[in-house]
Amino acid sequence: MRPDGAKEGLRQSMAWLHTWAGLLLGWLLFAIFVTGTLSFFRHEISLWMKPELRGLGAAHAGTPALAERWLRAHAPQAQNWTVRLPDAREPALRVSWREPAARPGERPRFETRWLDPASGAELRPRPTFGGDFFYRFHFELRSAEKSRWILEGRWVVGLATLAMFVALLSGIVTHRRLFADFFTLRWAKGGQRAWLDAHNVSGVLALPFYLLITFSGLMIFHSLYLPAGIAAAYGMKDGAYFSDLAGEPAGSAMRGRGGARAATPAPGPMPPLALQAALDQARHHWPDLPLESLSVQRDGPEGLRLELRARDGGRLQYPPPRLVLDGRDGRLLHAVDRGTPATRVYGVLYGLHMARFADWGLRWTLFALGVLGSAMIATGLLLWRVKRRAQTARRAARASAGERLVDALNIASLAGLALALCAYLLANRLLPAQLPQRMDAELQAFFGAWGLALLWALWQPTRATWRRLLALAATGLAALPLLGAASGAGHLLDDLAHGEHVRALVELGWLVAAALLGALAWHLREPRAARRATATPPGDGEARPC
Repeated sequence: MRPDGAKEGLRQSMAWLHTWAGLLLGWLLFAIFVTGTLSFFRHEISLWMKPELRGLGAAHAGTPALAERWLRAHAPQAQNWTVRLPDAREPALRVSWREPAARPGERPRFETRWLDPASGAELRPRPTFGGDFFYRFHFELRSAEKSRWILEGRWVVGLATLAMFVALLSGIVTHRRLFADFFTLRWAKGGQRAWLDAHNVSGVLALPFYLLITFSGLMIFHSLYLPAGIAAAYGMKDGAYFSDLAGEPAGSAMRGRGGARAATPAPGPMPPLALQAALDQARHHWPDLPLESLSVQRDGPEGLRLELRARDGGRLQYPPPRLVLDGRDGRLLHAVDRGTPATRVYGVLYGLHMARFADWGLRWTLFALGVLGSAMIATGLLLWRVKRRAQTARRAARASAGERLVDALNIASLAGLALALCAYLLANRLLPAQLPQRMDAELQAFFGAWGLALLWALWQPTRATWRRLLALAATGLAALPLLGAASGAGHLLDDLAHGEHVRALVELGWLVAAALLGALAWHLREPRAARRATATPPGDGEARPC
C-alpha cells in the first residue's frame, strides 16, 4: 500500500472512531460537561439556593473556639468533629459530626449545621443539595446523598470520559484542515457546513482545555479503574497506598480514602481539646495563610487527633498544606506539605481539574471554556443527524426509526437538560422551606422534568418540540427573580442594595441563560407559511418531517 493510501485509511478509521465514540456516549457527555461547568461556581450556587444565609457578616478570629463550644453543647458524644471556617464563597460557619451508631451493625449518622460566624447562633437554611448536586452528578450520576450506585456511576462516567478522550484524539487526526477551517467561518451557508464550522471552532478554540480536563478526570479515579497494580505493590488490607498518596505516615489515624479508621470508642463526652495550642502551631507554620478547616478524630477512649488545613487558594497542587497534631496538648505529630513526587503529580492533576486555585477572573475563563466544550459536544451530536438528513433528502425517503430516535435523544439531552436544570432551581424557590424530604423533592423535580422531556421528544421529535422546551426553560429561569421576591428569598435588585454581590451575580447568570435560551427558541420559530411539525434540529433551514 502506498504511503498516501495508508494515511487515507488511517484517517477514515479515525473518522469512524471519532463519530461513534462521540455519538454513542455524547448525550451523557453533554450532561456531564454542563454540570461540571456549573460546578466551577457550586459554592456560589449553593449560597443562592440557601437564602436564609443572607446578611452574614465577616468572619472573626474567635470562630474556631465558637465552633468548639457549640459542638460540645450539641454533639458531645460524636466520633469526630469537622469545622469549615467561613470565607467569601461560603460565609457561614459549617460544623459537622458523626454520631455513634445507635445499635450494633448500624452505620453512624452524619450531621451538618450552619452557624452565624459572629454570634454562633444556629442558622436553619432550607434543606437542599444546592450546587453540590451538579458537582456530584458530574462524576457519580447519583441522585441522592445515600445512593447505592456511587461506584457504578463513577464507572459509567469514567467510560464516557474515556470515550471523549478517544474522540478528541481521533478528531485531531480526522480533521486534516482543522486549524485552517477554524479561520474559515461559513455559518451563513446554513445546513451541514454551518454545523461543521461551529463544531470546529468550539473544538479548536479550547482543545488543550478539553484534553487536560478529560485526562485529569480519568486520573483522579485511577485507583478505581486500574486497581491491579496498586494491589500488587501495596496490598489493599491496610490502605498503605492511600496513606502514601495522602502524604501521611503508616499508622496514622487520619488516613486517606482507603486507610483504616480508628476503632469506634465507647460513647462519652469528647475529651478536652488543646485548641489554642493547635492554632498557635498553625500560625507558626503558616504565617501568611489563613485556616480553612479543622477536624477532630477520637483516638481511643481519651486520645484525640486534630488535623488543621490551610486555605491555600493560590497553589495549584491539591490538597493544601496540613498539620496533624495531638489534640490533647497541641503537639505536632507530622506536617504534610508537598509529599512524594508521585503525590505531587497526582495533586497537580487533581488541582487542575478542581480549579480550587482559580481567582474570579480565571474561574470565569474556565467556565467559558466549559461552555465551549458543551457547545462542541452539542454541535457534534447535531452534525451527525444533519448529515443523515441530507442523505435521506437525496434518497427522497422518510427518516428511519433509528434516525427518529436520535432526533428524540438530541432533543431530550440538550433542550431537556435545560428544562431539568430550570425545574431544579424552580423547586428550590417554590417548595416550602421545611418540607419533609425536601432535598429529594428537588431532585425529583429535576429528573421528573428530564423524563417528561424525553417522553415528549419520543412522541414528537420535531422542531416545534425543540422550540417549546427551550421556551419553557427560558421562561422558568426568567421567573426566578419574581419567585424570589414573592417568597421573601430576595431578588437581584434587593441583593445589590444589601451588598449580596455573589447572590446577585448568580441570579444575573440565570437571567443571561434565560435570554440565550429565549433567543434560540425565537430563532426556531416556524415561518407562518409552514406551521407544521418538523424534526429539523436548530439551525437547519429545512422544515420537513423526519
